[in-house]
Amino acid sequence: MRRFIGRVVLACFVVALVGGCDRGGPSVVVYVSTDEAIARPILQAFEDRHGVRVLMVGDTEASKTTGLLTRIRAERSAPIADVLWSSEALGTVALGRDGLLAPHISSRTQAWPTQWRDSQHLWHAFSPRPRVLVFDPQMIAAEDVPVYWSDLASPRWKRNLLIADPRFGTTGGHLAAMKSWYDAKQAGAWDTWLAAMAENHIRVLPSGNAGVVDGVLRGDGVLGLTDADDVYAANRNGANLAMVVPRHGPDLGEGAMLMPNTVAILQGAPHPKSAALLADWLCSPEVARQLAASVSGNVPLPAEVAAEFPHLRIDDPLLIDLNDVSMQWMPAVDGAVQTWREDWTR
Repeated sequence: MRRFIGRVVLACFVVALVGGCDRGGPSVVVYVSTDEAIARPILQAFEDRHGVRVLMVGDTEASKTTGLLTRIRAERSAPIADVLWSSEALGTVALGRDGLLAPHISSRTQAWPTQWRDSQHLWHAFSPRPRVLVFDPQMIAAEDVPVYWSDLASPRWKRNLLIADPRFGTTGGHLAAMKSWYDAKQAGAWDTWLAAMAENHIRVLPSGNAGVVDGVLRGDGVLGLTDADDVYAANRNGANLAMVVPRHGPDLGEGAMLMPNTVAILQGAPHPKSAALLADWLCSPEVARQLAASVSGNVPLPAEVAAEFPHLRIDDPLLIDLNDVSMQWMPAVDGAVQTWREDWTR
């Protein structure tokens, strides 16, 4: 009951703010799962450029995108938000599949590879983050860190692997992408990899990707499966960690897993014109440059911006169909939960 009342109060608060924004000029409401310190300067730059006032509604660190997706579904009959800016792509794709997104044709993304934009124009992907293995170079030499995700099956890593709870955030998306890739390679290969991780007693943490990095710092494990930006954050705070960006296979298109940001306009958005402006802004070279230069070090997709950040360059990302990967999310996560349940940290 308290949770329900809290949601009602929050909804009323948002509606009141939106009403305030509507007075005196155009406005837009955006639900954002990206860290506030990164998102706010970008949204402020949009305000300054276009004269559209932005109301940003974030989420807690624990629930991240999951909480925003639940809110969007609950508000389906009377949308409050205009735009979703998600740091995790698969939830956005699922909203499109369920009829909760409005199509938007953006001139910004017409030349992008098809894996970064929906064929029905329901969402656009931008500024991804690579999935990495984080390690302490005082504990293990860089040349000993696996260069393929499949190498984690080696008995050498028994009781030395950390991973975040895949039911939340980007970890589940990566597992879904891996399942899609393994299934295309050989029947049963995905289940074999899950079983090998269970045999190595991979430890599943409830504290997200940042918690994986903290676990490596504490020495709870030698290798952590996480996002690059969480490693950057730890090092800014005084850590001395390193990371590698493993491949999935040796062939072209089997390289690093990149988890993009996504932007989508919600079906029934109260401010559709402002929403379209914001969606185009988030896909712009200006935003790609801001995110690449930010503390999260996102990989810029526009070629002209990528040339400015050679240290972020990923030459051969894993080629994925985000719609297919989204369909794989549930079986991939359920498989991990069942196979790794003995090593789940409650």
